[in-house]
Parts: sequence; structure tokens; C-alpha cells
Amino acid sequence: MFGFGKKKAKEPKKVVTEEIVLTVERKEELFRLISLKKEELNQVTGEKQAKIYEEIGLAFHELGEDDNAIGFLEKGIQVKKSLGNGYKTLLKLYNQKRAEAAKENDEETLQIYLKKMDQMLQVSKDVTRGVR
Repeated sequence: MFGFGKKKAKEPKKVVTEEIVLTVERKEELFRLISLKKEELNQVTGEKQAKIYEEIGLAFHELGEDDNAIGFLEKGIQVKKSLGNGYKTLLKLYNQKRAEAAKENDEETLQIYLKKMDQMLQVSKDVTRGVR
């Protein structure tokens, strides 16, 4: 009568993937930013250097160059452990790479990215506890 206890038919989940299309101007702007920041890297140390690595990594990520993004974001985390946008983006990229490896049944690459995700969890714990 009221429908209590009846199972509803499940609708299949719709997967929506939006691909962001960069304009030519935006790509040029990002490449200029990357080259300027790379020059700036040699002139600074410590926290500023970590911030520049993060900015370069985020720019590469926006351009769709995920391997370059991972490299620069990892360097930024090595210089200074932090939980900013770089950390979140790096974790997202690791998860994407892990998912790709799982889909391709590439056990070696899967283990590499699982280990990297564990290391990111440790970074999160260290930052939370105030360990440098």
C-alpha cells in the first residue's frame, strides 16, 4: 500500500566527464608563467622555493602535462611539507595514475602509486602534528 520495504529500481549512474579546453592565450600565459618561475627558482630557497615548485606543477597540471606536474609538485612537497593546492592536486594525480594502472593490470605501476599515496598520507600526518 505505502511501498515500505519495496526495493526501488536503481537507475544507472551517469558518468559526466568535462574536459576543460584551454584557449591559446591561456596556454601561452601558462608557458610564460612556467618559464618565469623556473628562472626564479635559482634565486630563492626554502618556503618560497617550495611555493614556486607548486605553482609550476599546478600550471603543468592545467596544461594537461600530468607527468611534469607530478615532478614539480613532488619537489615542492620535498622542500616544504604543506597541505595546500599542490598537495591536493598531487594526491589526485597519484589516484588517477593508480586507477590507470589498475585498469591496465599493471601491478608494478599500481604498487608504485599506492606507495606514493601512502607517503602523502604520512606527509599529511607530519604536517598535522607539526613535524618538519
